[in-house]
Amino acid sequence: MLRTLARPLCAWTLTLALPIVLAVASLHIVTDYWFLEWEYRRGGFPADPYGLSTEQRIEMAGVCVHYLITGADLSELEALTLPDGNPAFNSRELRHMDDVQRVYRGVSIAGIAAAMVAVASAAVLLLLERPRRHLALGLLRGGGLTLAILAAVAAYMALNWTAFFTDFHRLFFEGESWLFDYSDTLIRLFPVRFWIDVATLIVALVVVGAVLVSGLSWTYLRRKAPREGQASGGG
Repeated sequence: MLRTLARPLCAWTLTLALPIVLAVASLHIVTDYWFLEWEYRRGGFPADPYGLSTEQRIEMAGVCVHYLITGADLSELEALTLPDGNPAFNSRELRHMDDVQRVYRGVSIAGIAAAMVAVASAAVLLLLERPRRHLALGLLRGGGLTLAILAAVAAYMALNWTAFFTDFHRLFFEGESWLFDYSDTLIRLFPVRFWIDVATLIVALVVVGAVLVSGLSWTYLRRKAPREGQASGGG
């Protein structure tokens, strides 16, 4: 009885965990130094209207990324200066970056927890059955759920990027702490074009992951179905 209940339960747990794992993994791929180099140097990326060169923007943005992904102290950003010697960030920008680091840490923890749940569920299913029908079903449904969620988010992004961007920040940040002047360094380093490209790449990575997982799972189930039918008929 316990084994009978465990198989569908673990399969559905795997289904629900997979979208989180794929999304957080994609986020971590994008929040890295390689993306800064690619983004700032590609054609069409808007220049800084206040005179920062590409190299200066990459260097300063790299400090921001280091602060974000390593959990460094805020003093790292406080010490950063513009070419004229003035502090790069004002108090409002520093508070926002502190909030961003907190949110990033929370999302990362959620991703690790989801990955642990997914691995545990998959391990139980590997032990409980052969062929791994419930494992493949869980992954197939997880990939489908991921694509369904992405389709809704991508449609929202495409139809009204400004509304999506605003709602996203209101979900994770209090009040209007994320609103800045165009002359503020954060906007100069990370203009709207930057965030559109970040979102697009994350969506693309998640789609590739979901399609790959779903495709392999569907292929496995399709190959196993005739064998199971033959085994049943022979019995």
